[in-house]
Amino acid sequence: MALVTVNSALSNHIYNQTRTLRDLSLSLHPSNIASNLDEESADDDDDDDDSSDSSHPKSRKKPKLADLVISLIDIIPRPAEVALYELHVLQETTTQLIAQLSFLSDSLHMARQSTIVAGRKLRVAKEACAEWKGQLDAAEKGERWIEEGDWVGKCSRREAAKVCQDVLRGFESTCGGMDKQMESWIVE
Repeated sequence: MALVTVNSALSNHIYNQTRTLRDLSLSLHPSNIASNLDEESADDDDDDDDSSDSSHPKSRKKPKLADLVISLIDIIPRPAEVALYELHVLQETTTQLIAQLSFLSDSLHMARQSTIVAGRKLRVAKEACAEWKGQLDAAEKGERWIEEGDWVGKCSRREAAKVCQDVLRGFESTCGGMDKQMESWIVE
């Protein structure tokens, strides 16, 4: 996630710098400068014409400011269009990379959710298998007890009767507790 954030920040920075560079390069175009400077120099020429004395021998005509700036602009190196194009391509590639990383992040999140659901189902299946195994073990134990035989001895020791008596005692104690509780409710 940090990679997506860093990449997005860099992409936005490059985009903003490219836009600033484009705006600056457009403002340096000779036609834009000439039109702005012609208006300013026209105002300056009007002021100079009023104050200058054309009969004075040392008075000479000043070059227009726009002409000076245009001659200086010709000297200034132009920004390479290839660099601007490459910055544009880099910005588009970065945007595509951000979209792909976002898709990858969403895919990983969905895979994580699927893994969690599969883990839950596996845990439920393991618990069901353990319960089923316990039931099978109890059934096998009961079958072995029956198959062991020695029914005469078991009947004489009354093993089944002891088990039944234990169950009945537990039932009677539970019922006795319930009787006392009902009597206390009736008295109230």
